[in-house]
Amino acid sequence: MVDTQTLITQILEAFAEVRFPGDDNLAINTYGDEAPALIAEFTGKDDWRSLDPKFLDQAPDGWANALCFFSAAARQFYLPAYLIADLREQLEEQDPAFILTTSLTPNADRERIARIWGGGTMGERARESFDFYSSAQAQVIVDYLFWKLEDRWYDAGIEHALEHYWLPRVLDSNMQ
Repeated sequence: MVDTQTLITQILEAFAEVRFPGDDNLAINTYGDEAPALIAEFTGKDDWRSLDPKFLDQAPDGWANALCFFSAAARQFYLPAYLIADLREQLEEQDPAFILTTSLTPNADRERIARIWGGGTMGERARESFDFYSSAQAQVIVDYLFWKLEDRWYDAGIEHALEHYWLPRVLDSNMQ
């Protein structure tokens, strides 16, 4: 397993070129209360390295679920901040592994999403969200998920997501 500091360095390198998606592309939509709160709190925050882990842990507005409401581009941009904060054990509410795994299990392809949220299945939406990540970003996510399994707790959802999406994705990238 990769040690924590090495993994943090790899995250910094893998996500270094990801650009801020712009204030107009922060949330998947503006339905409900959480998405507008997310937009309000993250507008103008174009440097994820400057975000305080306490802010990340509660955003938006105390709901602690920003990772669920980000657009795909915003999630890719802010994800390193969450991963690093988790590796440093600075998160109490947010769990980046949840967003990286929960919709990539076999059951996720049977769970439908309302049209207002984009339609399709949870699995389809998750793959759409993560398919454009670079091979280096996918590899770092695999290493992070193994860190979660080995250092923190056993989680069948992490194993399923690794088996059904992340590991094949990394293997496919390495074969090209």
